Amino acid sequence: MKSKNLILFFFILIPILILSQEDLINNKEKKYLHHYFLAEKYKVLDEIEKAMVQYEICIKENPKESAPFYELSKISFSKGEFNKAKEYIIDAKNIEPQNIWYLYLLIEIYNETYEFENQAEVWEDLIKIDPENKLYHFEAIYSYLNLGQLKKAIKLIKKAKNHISNIEDLIILESEVYAKDNNLEKATEIIRLESKKNPNNLKYLQRLSEIYILKSEYDLANKVYKQILDLDPENSMALLASYKINQTTFSEDNDNDLFLRIFNSSKISKEQKIDILFEVFSDTKKIEKYNKYIPKVLDVCIKYYSDEVIFYAILGDYKLLVKDYEGALDNYISSIEYGLNDKVIYEKILNIYLYKNEIDRVLIYSDKALGYFSFEPIFYYYKSIAQMYKLEYSQSNQTLIKGLEFIFDESTLKSEMYSLMGDNYHKLNNNKESDKYYDLALDINPEYVLVLNNYSYYLSLRGGSENLLKAEKMIIKCLELTKEEPQPSFLDTYAWVLYKQALIEKDSKVKQEKLSLSKKTMDECFDVGGNSAVIFEHYGDILFQLNNFKGAKEYWEKAIKIDSGNKTIKEKIKNL
Repeated sequence: MKSKNLILFFFILIPILILSQEDLINNKEKKYLHHYFLAEKYKVLDEIEKAMVQYEICIKENPKESAPFYELSKISFSKGEFNKAKEYIIDAKNIEPQNIWYLYLLIEIYNETYEFENQAEVWEDLIKIDPENKLYHFEAIYSYLNLGQLKKAIKLIKKAKNHISNIEDLIILESEVYAKDNNLEKATEIIRLESKKNPNNLKYLQRLSEIYILKSEYDLANKVYKQILDLDPENSMALLASYKINQTTFSEDNDNDLFLRIFNSSKISKEQKIDILFEVFSDTKKIEKYNKYIPKVLDVCIKYYSDEVIFYAILGDYKLLVKDYEGALDNYISSIEYGLNDKVIYEKILNIYLYKNEIDRVLIYSDKALGYFSFEPIFYYYKSIAQMYKLEYSQSNQTLIKGLEFIFDESTLKSEMYSLMGDNYHKLNNNKESDKYYDLALDINPEYVLVLNNYSYYLSLRGGSENLLKAEKMIIKCLELTKEEPQPSFLDTYAWVLYKQALIEKDSKVKQEKLSLSKKTMDECFDVGGNSAVIFEHYGDILFQLNNFKGAKEYWEKAIKIDSGNKTIKEKIKNL
């Protein structure tokens, strides 16, 4: 409040002082000053309409005084009345053409009214007032450039050279104008000549490299980048541009060195480094190319940006790629510990622990993941797998039921979860529920080969013509789906279904046919690598039914070597 009173005092006192000098000011001037200071008072008090009235009276009292026009223009501009503001400021400019503040305001008004050519002409007026002002020259040139009036821009550049002492930026701008006019040869010549005079000028070299890129003369551009790097070894523009050229042209020239220099440079941002790493990891050829350098550059990144979790994640991906599972785990876990609560990272950790058969770790990290992603069914699935491996079949099913609540479509994951529930119920000897969930899995994915195989095999174990017929249909479909890559276990299941059918077949001819086909299928199973205890036992059983007792004993004994504690096989050999 004190400050406002002080301002009022100022505006009241000054007119009194001025008006007291009657010998210097006539009555008309007194009246003008009275209204002008009254207008200023109202402006300070934010009574804008009253201020405008007083400024208008000032104009009537003295139309040759520019200040009221200027003040009215500023008020109109602030109110968004740009045409009115323009009229007032042009009047002010006509009275006092050398006043730069009037010209600045006119430039702002022309910008709002989109009168860009008029704006450019005002910049030229400013150049006439102050020819050595670099800003005026550049603003005028850029105005004509934006208008597409390239000849005018070049003409102004040539004039500016006579007034500005440091013409480096003008030379570069002149080159840019010629390039914009599609005269790349002239653009190149201007910079090349100046660069010869000033061989250590980085701005000229940078501009020259840009022109070579525009002309697709990548070898020449790379030579210039080498010159720049000789002068400035960590020049980020040259490092990145030269690297990009090598990627585009598949050049091997100095490429590995550039790759390492980029990541060792403190002038290249971590975001740029991350972009390059993502680009490399999205291309298998680039991964092979930089394979031995990737760990080095990632170690450097982790050293410089120890709190940047993405580098741990990328290094984890690299370790996983080269099958260094421990290294991958270390880095993925570090990324989580530093705050990267990422769904995909948790999935990778869980997949590695499953692969390593570290089931307790699967349980720990699936629970950790669920702490952040409680609505993600995939983590319930991982947890249920771990529980299944720990023989906790009922708990596994409870986890799956909870996870299924968060699946809202007929997805592959839903089919896999139903399949696991079928496996669990089989282990719990609940055939009805087992069949139910296998059927649900196949309803979603009729070509789910693991379910087709397992369901078929479990039905064959139960026996009965109806179960065996259903089992036969499923395993035949499974084999058809995998004919390009036959699996030993699938062939074994088919052979076993045929064997079980033969056991209940009353027609001796049909029985013999099924046993022969069963044996033939097992031979195919061996051809594709079948060598488990179960497969050897099954083959022994088939040979036994074909009265090949010597062969049966041979394969049962092979089975015992693998599964030495199997009492059933030992009993078969004993009773032979």
